[in-house]
Amino acid sequence: MSDRENTNTKDRIVITGMGVLCALGDHPQMVYERMLAAETGIREVTRFDTDKLQSSLAGQLEDSIREGVLAGTAELSMDLCARYAIAAARKALIDSGLSIAHPDNMKHHDRSKGTGGKPSVLPARIGLTLGTCNGGVLSLEEQWSLSELDVDHTSRYPFYQQGDDAARALGVEGPVATLNTACAASGNAIGYASDLIRWGYADVMLAGGSDPLSHSVYAGFNVLRALNSRPSSPFSTQYGLNLGEGAAFVVLERLDAALERGATIYAELCAYGLSNDAHHMTASHPEGAGIQRAVEMAISLAGVSKTDIEYVNAHGTGTQANDRAEISGLQGSFGPNLSIPISSSKAYFGHTLGTSAALELVTSLYAIRQGYVPATLHFEEAREGCEDVDIIQHSMRPMRPEYMICNNSGFGGHNVSLVLRTNGIEEERYSGVQNPERENSLAGHPGEAVPRRRVVITGVGAVSKGDIRKGNVLGAFGKDTKQVTETSFFSLKDYDKSKYERRMNQLTQNTIGAVLAAMEDAALGESQREHTGFIYGTARGSTSSISNFLESVFVKGPEYASTIYFPHTVINSIAGQTAEKLQFKGFNSSFSTGGNEGLTAALYATGKIREGALTSCLIGAGDERSQLAEDIDRAKGLQDSRYEMTEGSVCMVLSDLEEADQTRSGIYAELSGLGVASGAAQDASRQSEALIRAVTDALHEAEISMGQMDLILLNSVGRPGELEMEQVAVSSIGEAVVAVPSVPIINLNAWAGYGESYSSMLHLAAAAELVSPGAMHELAKGTYTHLGLPERSSAYRHILTISSTVNGSYSAAIVSSVAE
Repeated sequence: MSDRENTNTKDRIVITGMGVLCALGDHPQMVYERMLAAETGIREVTRFDTDKLQSSLAGQLEDSIREGVLAGTAELSMDLCARYAIAAARKALIDSGLSIAHPDNMKHHDRSKGTGGKPSVLPARIGLTLGTCNGGVLSLEEQWSLSELDVDHTSRYPFYQQGDDAARALGVEGPVATLNTACAASGNAIGYASDLIRWGYADVMLAGGSDPLSHSVYAGFNVLRALNSRPSSPFSTQYGLNLGEGAAFVVLERLDAALERGATIYAELCAYGLSNDAHHMTASHPEGAGIQRAVEMAISLAGVSKTDIEYVNAHGTGTQANDRAEISGLQGSFGPNLSIPISSSKAYFGHTLGTSAALELVTSLYAIRQGYVPATLHFEEAREGCEDVDIIQHSMRPMRPEYMICNNSGFGGHNVSLVLRTNGIEEERYSGVQNPERENSLAGHPGEAVPRRRVVITGVGAVSKGDIRKGNVLGAFGKDTKQVTETSFFSLKDYDKSKYERRMNQLTQNTIGAVLAAMEDAALGESQREHTGFIYGTARGSTSSISNFLESVFVKGPEYASTIYFPHTVINSIAGQTAEKLQFKGFNSSFSTGGNEGLTAALYATGKIREGALTSCLIGAGDERSQLAEDIDRAKGLQDSRYEMTEGSVCMVLSDLEEADQTRSGIYAELSGLGVASGAAQDASRQSEALIRAVTDALHEAEISMGQMDLILLNSVGRPGELEMEQVAVSSIGEAVVAVPSVPIINLNAWAGYGESYSSMLHLAAAAELVSPGAMHELAKGTYTHLGLPERSSAYRHILTISSTVNGSYSAAIVSSVAE
């Protein structure tokens, strides 16, 4: 029995459903048959004019498939990115044999059966992670002007909106997040989804990617001279890529649950690795060092040998630098005499950007189930740096590898590598691994935590309104709330010229400044950076860079798209440029949730440290103001918030407690419990329920009660009625002690202003500061009474921090004194 088979089946995650939309079809069988016939979906673009561009080819969905998606989501007012995602995710859910059962409908029948007698999962126990490069850019393209943007279209644009819309349409109420690590995004989404199941935040996850074909994005690749006027052939002598579009999703669940219900198991997701090239915004590291680190991380965490890997589905875009670098990285991992069969699927359906990893994985797994692996079409002759490698050419090769790797990379230097076991898992159905005492229904509560490492906060940094702070974020809030509207800007060039580059947007400057401050506060040396993770959340990215690029396309014309601003339309560019300037080469991720980015980053990093994948991780979050930001505010009703909109970035260093003790790092506090749940801003009752679930799960994880809370920091969006509803919901939890005046509920946004991502991390940093050993003196002096914090003669032990999103979802974190 292999090491994988020895692993507890509750910790092993498998794929039990798959759904696909691409240029070759909308069902895995259809796509497989056309791949087997060596067909390509690359054809003339018909959606927009390409006469003045380098190429006229792309992997478009066929009209009948696209019209079916539009008809199937006709009642939904949302961007095409979300509609593609919904269609693919529904197909995956149907394929899995699962259904989502509303709790009210489960009172009168067997909880193991949902719609049509299928096994069911409660909405709160299924989540969704979406990977996308472009988000809702089509909703801005439809207006083809950034002047006087209308509310309806603009409300569909933000990146987080796509995942939220998909979750709401599907009835998902568990964890929801949009991963935006460019062309690595859907692989990142699948990996993160597997984490959420293993860590007990969900029983089932829908995970995948979606990116429709975009005129402005096509124009961006055109000005980078990256497009191919012929059908592309990765690793071959003809250079250039063809863009594509589509969506692909998988259903993930625990192996024990899948075995019990007799599910079809396509593969086991053994592990995944993330890295950053820390080299260039758009060019791969020439020696493939980043993808090598991702591959080696994935193999190490999977507990398999490199000799077990029998097939690699490569990123293989077709561009000259990428393909050579990827082969070099694989040779770095597996040796210069690389003999593992390799292919790139992009010649079948184009480079589908954020969808790439999920689409290439789904189509590979389906083909392997039939006894084949994908080929690299249109291959002529191996290009320089790709010779003497086993590139599968022209037609699919008969193979049933036991283990495979799926690699993807993207702008910002982000890389992802997935290790999958594709054979022999279903045979375990008869090996006695089942747990007969487990209930048939997948409905339930978060699983009990296994013994885990304790995670502490060892550094805090913040930049806002021109001010940079190393710790002491509360010291920035004076008694005069008018300071919120002051307009001064932090200059990274003045602070540390070596980290600045010309035309660097304000959000990147703020973020690098906050990271530098947090590292100095934590005494994190340069030698530790390469092995320190970096997880960053931003709701909108640099809206100034995005609007500058779109203006170049809308006003001057697609053929004059800006090469300067195009790389920054992917909102992971903030994390990518920060990683490049500070040389963060290890575990790297970027995401968007629309308001609880700070606590989501904390949850992600805490989970990775608890399980030993990381010993330390920087987490950051930030927002930027611009005219486009104001238009989004109006579309989301934020102009009605009781708080002034602001910008800034906050970063924190999280560490393993034992590691922090050994390095004598200063410790602020411990993250003892976290929870997350999605709701709906349009439905106050669902919003309230989501808040209560998030807090209850955080308390459960921390193994403490509501009665032990000394303070609640509630980061509310502040639109009419929201804060009052949230205060009522909080007061209804547990012993309802929060109704007692001695347990204040404080919102710092009246002093700090509100930024979707910034405020979430700011409240977490404030909680860490208030339970830290150094806070007692200031509390005793009454330093923070103007914030609603009374004078105290004893230290805070536990602080509950809650963050909401503009779409009604919630995250909660328990921040505790380390003495506890």
